Amino acid sequence: MAINMDDQATLDMIYEEVRKVNERLTRIEEVIEEVLIKGLPEAELSEEEVREIESSIKEMREGKYVTLEALKRA
Repeated sequence: MAINMDDQATLDMIYEEVRKVNERLTRIEEVIEEVLIKGLPEAELSEEEVREIESSIKEMREGKYVTLEALKRA
């Protein structure tokens, strides 16, 4: 099945829109993270605690997390 120019243009438009949505989602996640962090009281953290937090944030960004609903079902 060959893709004609109109189909390719449509696919390109869809890809571009998905890319834009992904960028907006990333910015929203960053803003939410910043708001949450600013709302927390300041505390002294050990280097190990900082590494654990950074690792957790990295895992969440990679999609490695469990939803609250999944935890409730467990």
